[in-house]
Amino acid sequence: MTANGSLQWVILSLVNDAGAARAHDRYSPGLHHFGWNADSRDEVDRFHALLCATGATVLDAPADYSYEPGYYAVFFADPDGIKLEFVHVPVEGSRTYWQNASGQ
Repeated sequence: MTANGSLQWVILSLVNDAGAARAHDRYSPGLHHFGWNADSRDEVDRFHALLCATGATVLDAPADYSYEPGYYAVFFADPDGIKLEFVHVPVEGSRTYWQNASGQ
């Protein structure tokens, strides 16, 4: 889906009552991670610098990933250990990927 021209998504799993008392584990049912779109690779790099300057937990420094053409992201954790992502994917690369994936 798009919001103001940027692709957005939420990655969720099913949650059960028994897991509510446990510490967050992204590989158990529940939220795996949450991502936000950046307008550019430079914005991802500047955000990474801010994370480092504030002592945030960086899980993976900015890098290219093969999820979609041009996928560039930094992964970090919030104080509760929830994995977060700030990602730039060029709209055309994403559009091409999803058109190919859907067979269009």
